[in-house]
Amino acid sequence: MKSTGVIVSNRGNIVLPAKLRKEMNIEAGTKILLTREDDKIIMQPVASFTDKLAGLTKKSFGGTPKEITRIINNERAEP
Repeated sequence: MKSTGVIVSNRGNIVLPAKLRKEMNIEAGTKILLTREDDKIIMQPVASFTDKLAGLTKKSFGGTPKEITRIINNERAEP
């Protein structure tokens, strides 16, 4: 496992290096699960429900998370 150093700001923020974000497919809005194991913090991207649903329904009614979200929102808006 390759290590990368980052600095924690006074507000507790860290910046993930661009190369790591690209390799892990982490974009703005990606949810991250933090797990503490003894003296280590493990960060793990969590796929959204719509990302998973888009994969399951690719041939049915939506191929991307944005399409799935639009369809779900439209269904919710109907009386």
